[in-house]
Amino acid sequence: MKQGKATRRYIETRYRETAKRLAQNIPRETVTLYEASRGRVRITLYSGETHILDRAEVQSILEIAPPYFWKLARIPIVLRYEKTASGVARYVVQGDSWQKRLVEIIVRGDYSPEGLGELTVSQFQKLVARYRSIFFVTISP
Repeated sequence: MKQGKATRRYIETRYRETAKRLAQNIPRETVTLYEASRGRVRITLYSGETHILDRAEVQSILEIAPPYFWKLARIPIVLRYEKTASGVARYVVQGDSWQKRLVEIIVRGDYSPEGLGELTVSQFQKLVARYRSIFFVTISP
C-alpha cells in the first residue's frame, strides 16, 4: 500500500511539473488576423522567448476567414488537452468566441454564433498537421 501511495504522489508531482513547464511555452500575447496580415508575426511566449507565426499558414487562414473576422479573431490559438472520466481525449479551445469561431471555420468551413469549443482527436490532428505555428497545446494543471 505504501508503494502505491508513493507512486501516485510521484506521478501527480511529475504531472504538475510538466503542466507548469508547458505553461511557460504558451503565448503571452496574441495578434489579430489583421495585424498578422500586415506582417506582425512575432509573438512573445510566457518563457520570454519569441515565436514566429508561419506566413504561409497565416495566409491560408486569411484566405478562408471572412474579412470582418480579421480585426476580431486572434492568433495563435491555445488548445487544452483533457481526458474525460471515460478515457476519451478532447481538446478544448481556449480564448474568446471569435477564436472559437475561427477554429470552426478552419475545421468545418462555416461557423456558428458560439463557435467550436471542443475538438476531437482527429480534428486536432488535422489542425496541427496543417497549422503547426498557429496552435499551441497545453494540459490542465
